[in-house]
Amino acid sequence: MLARTPFTEIEIEGVGTYRLPNQWQGHRLKRLRGDQRHTAVLAIGCGMTVRQFNQLPADKQAEVHRAYLALMSPSNVVVLADPAPADTRVIPRGHLSIEQKLAIGRWLLHNKASLPHGHFGPWLDKQEGLSRHMVSQCIALATGERQDARGASAV
Repeated sequence: MLARTPFTEIEIEGVGTYRLPNQWQGHRLKRLRGDQRHTAVLAIGCGMTVRQFNQLPADKQAEVHRAYLALMSPSNVVVLADPAPADTRVIPRGHLSIEQKLAIGRWLLHNKASLPHGHFGPWLDKQEGLSRHMVSQCIALATGERQDARGASAV
């Protein structure tokens, strides 16, 4: 039956490990529509072609489909801990310290993860005192992608 590895993959007896498609695979799958797309998602998750997947017995295909639904279930989503609110006391000349930007970046990422796709930008517009440049700096720090003025990675 299904042996669940939390949040990322499910081992299916007789088929192998099912994983959700990665970003590149998902981009390629956007070209397909309807049942063809759904079958391709199930096949790619098993590391198979659509033809190989269609040759599986119906019960194995059903198990793969159940694994897909289990991984896509809202109960499978990791709830992010609400980060402590950032101490935003301004230091001389109106600048924020690295620690303050890091805390703001974590807060922004937490809110971005809780919003539906496409709602983060409008939400940002409602926030007072945060420019898009400051937002990108704080998020880059929080994700470890900060760069110095010359463009070289500072991490």
